[in-house]
Formats: sequence, structure tokens, C-alpha cells
Amino acid sequence: MAARQQPKGTGLGVQYVDLVPKSEWKEQPEANILTIDLPGFTKEQIKVTFVHTTKMIRVTGERPLADRRWSRFNEVFNVPQNCLVDKIHGSFNNNTLTITMPKETITKMPNLPETPKTVAERVEKLEEKRLLEVARKKEEEAEKIKKLLEEKEGIIRKLQEEAKAKEMAENRKLQEEAKAKEMAEARKLEEEAKAKEMAEARKLQEEAKAKKLVEEAALEKKKAVDESVTKEKKLQEVDYKKSVSEKVSEAVKSAEEKLGYVVEKEKKIRKGIMEKIKGKELTSEEKKSMVNVGVATLVLFALGAYVSYTFCSSSSSSTSSSSSSPTSSSSPSTKPE
Repeated sequence: MAARQQPKGTGLGVQYVDLVPKSEWKEQPEANILTIDLPGFTKEQIKVTFVHTTKMIRVTGERPLADRRWSRFNEVFNVPQNCLVDKIHGSFNNNTLTITMPKETITKMPNLPETPKTVAERVEKLEEKRLLEVARKKEEEAEKIKKLLEEKEGIIRKLQEEAKAKEMAENRKLQEEAKAKEMAEARKLEEEAKAKEMAEARKLQEEAKAKKLVEEAALEKKKAVDESVTKEKKLQEVDYKKSVSEKVSEAVKSAEEKLGYVVEKEKKIRKGIMEKIKGKELTSEEKKSMVNVGVATLVLFALGAYVSYTFCSSSSSSTSSSSSSPTSSSSPSTKPE
């Protein structure tokens, strides 16, 4: 038994599977018997036809399978010449079709000579032979056509498979290209995000660095200003000390000049007084002058002590103010109790 799958050729999408059933001839004295194995078929699904022109028997049948598929067969068998065509009959039992073809029985008359064949019989036999030859040629042509159809179907199937494989390859290629494009876009977005993040981080670092530089510059400027202020204060203190020392020097010099004048005058008066004391000619006015000279001397000594005290106190106060001025600039001043 062999089967061949046919392509879908109907609008309903029915698919046929050709079946080549197993057949066997059995010759008996009274008849020729043809048996055909048809598993799965029923009597109603089988059709037997006798073709008078070609003296052949055609056996066809078809039955449904699963998934809109049908099994079918179409077989032709030659009828032997010595068969009685009108007495051919068949039966179907146990998945086997049996066709019985009874033979002609010719009774010969004993001791009778055979009659010669007439021209009509010879012509009939020639015609029968010709018909058999024609039928054989038709059968061969049908077999060739069948093989060509099978080859055509094979080519069509191969083309369909190639087209399907090509379509699948193209779809796979498109999917791979789409996937590669998607991965490239994702990689590009990731790189852009990373570059943006790095640029922002670099920008923040630069801003922090610039801020630090500005703060350092401000600190340097403040330090320079503080140094300038300190230097200016020191210069002012030096100038102040210098001016105070100059004033004190001038006051001392003036006091010395005055003191010298008074001392010189006192010497002159004392000398005159001493001369008069020696001559015992001292008057009351001269006694008063001596008292005034003593008082003037005391005043001069007091003036010198005051100038010295003032100079010493001014020097100590300027020194204490100069030593406390840097501290006051950096820390808040405290109120004295």
C-alpha cells in the first residue's frame, strides 16, 4: 500500500491523499478472481465500473480522514479475454473487495474437425487486439501524465517550501535588524545619559573649584586688608609715639629753658642777697624776694615732676592700646565693670 499527498486545490481547503491499494489475481478453472485490500473503506464508498470499449474494470473510492483530509484511489484492471462479461460480479467483506470473472466454457464435439476461422472472427480479434493496444497506450500515457503531475506537484511543493523558507529567513532578518536597532538606540541613550551625567558632575566640580578659588581669594583679600589695617595702625602708633615724644621733648626743653632762666635769676638774686648779707644791708623787700625765689623753685620742681608723670602715663597707655588692638579686631570687646 502506498500513499501520495496532494496539494490543496479546492476552494474549501480539502486535502486528498492518493491511495494505491494492494491487489492480487487468482486463476481458478471456472473463473479469474481479483482481490483488492481496502482497509478503512465501506461498501458504499467503493464503485466498480466495467468499460465495454476497452474491456477494463475501473475501481474507485474515497473516504474522509481527519482535519479535512480525504483518502482516494482510482485503479484500472484488464479483463481476461476468456471471461463472460455479463456474469462479472463482486463482493466486499473484511476490508477486501473480491471481483469474480467467470470463464467461457467451450464444449468440443468429439471426432468433429475444427472449423476454420472466418474472416469476421479474424477481424474481430484484430480489432480486439488493437483496442487492447490502444488501452495499454492510454494507460501508459495516463501513467506518464500521473508522473508528470507528481513531478509538477513536487516542484510546486519545493517552490512553496523555498518561498516559505525565504519568507521565514526574511522575517528572522527583519527581527534581528529591529532588535539590533533597538539595542543600538538603547546603547546610544545610555551613552548620552552617561555623558550628560559626567558633564553635570564636571560642571559641579568646576563650580565648586571656582567657588573655592573665590573663597580663597576673598580670604587672601581679607588677610591683605587685615595686614594693611594692622600696618596702618602700627604706623599711626609709631607716628603718635613720635609726636608724643617730640611734644614731651619740647615741653621738657621749654621747662629746662624756663628752669635755667629761673635758676640763673635765682643765682643772681642769691649772689646779691649774699653780698648784702655780708654787708648787713638786707631790707624787707629783699627778704620777700628770697621767699618768692624759693616758691618759684618749688613750682619749677613740681612742673618737672608733672611733665615726667604725663610722659610716662601716655607711653604706657599707647603701648597697651597697640597690644590690645589686634585682639579687639578679631574678638568682641568686653565692657569693664
